[in-house]
Amino acid sequence: MFRLLEESGFKKVRSAVVPRFRFRKESTQSSAEAFGVKAVMLTAVKP
Repeated sequence: MFRLLEESGFKKVRSAVVPRFRFRKESTQSSAEAFGVKAVMLTAVKP
């Protein structure tokens, strides 16, 4: 993901885990937690 953004011209690509993110469906939330899935926010600057 980072390489794709950098090759597209974006600079300063960063990621951060979104705290307290919840899926709408409880079953989806449970499955995500079982697999360790976290919501990630990406930020980048396009020159």
